[in-house]
Amino acid sequence: MKEKIDVKKAVEIAIEFAEHIYGGDAEKSPLQAKRVEEFDFLEAENRWLITLGWNDTAFKEIPSAEMAGAKSKIPRTFKIFHIDAETGQVIKMESKEH
Repeated sequence: MKEKIDVKKAVEIAIEFAEHIYGGDAEKSPLQAKRVEEFDFLEAENRWLITLGWNDTAFKEIPSAEMAGAKSKIPRTFKIFHIDAETGQVIKMESKEH
């Protein structure tokens, strides 16, 4: 039996996958202020669940709110990546409401 990947490798795989599908490259990541939010290992399914969060780059400040001194919170995107612990393949990606 092949040795399973550890959580560090699962996180690397999740980040690389997210950057690839959202149009990133080695020089510029589309995922701003990214971080690992949660991780879990499902023993019965032999898979890692890695939750990543990043700033929504589609967000635009409303000029009138900025001029009025209002501070708006930049929305974040949260995705859960299911990664096979033996092969390292991303099996599924799903949105997580926060």
